[in-house]
Amino acid sequence: MRAYRRLRLVLVLLVPLITLSCGSVTIPRVGLNVIATVSQPTARSMTFQIGVENSGTKAETLQFGSGQFFDIEVKDSTGHLVWKYSFGGYFTALVWNLELAPGQSEVREYAWNLTGNDKDPLPSGLYTAKVYITNSPRDEGLSKVVRLTI
Repeated sequence: MRAYRRLRLVLVLLVPLITLSCGSVTIPRVGLNVIATVSQPTARSMTFQIGVENSGTKAETLQFGSGQFFDIEVKDSTGHLVWKYSFGGYFTALVWNLELAPGQSEVREYAWNLTGNDKDPLPSGLYTAKVYITNSPRDEGLSKVVRLTI
């Protein structure tokens, strides 16, 4: 009986710690949608417009654990990761909230120079970009995959 109580106590203490340390993912919230559009590429860049909109009927609050609002992962036609927005980047250590009233959105732009993580220009071809909002805990519903042609 004592062993059972100890095991139960360990589980009660351990499960929340594991959940917090794993960057847990939440169930998608109804009404929050990712905005992800990409401009036609020029010879040197492509512009992403990334954001989140509240199309629901109640206010929503997203919490962030750093100054980073979004991330982008670009993969080539074989599924190999060739570029990630946050690769080698540093973001402000800042906890902040984004409050969105019904009908409100927050959109940011980023001009990508069409180079990979290795700093070499990417060859022409088809790519996919996974765009996601980096709120904490992360909401898998706040991501979108877009096709790119370079």
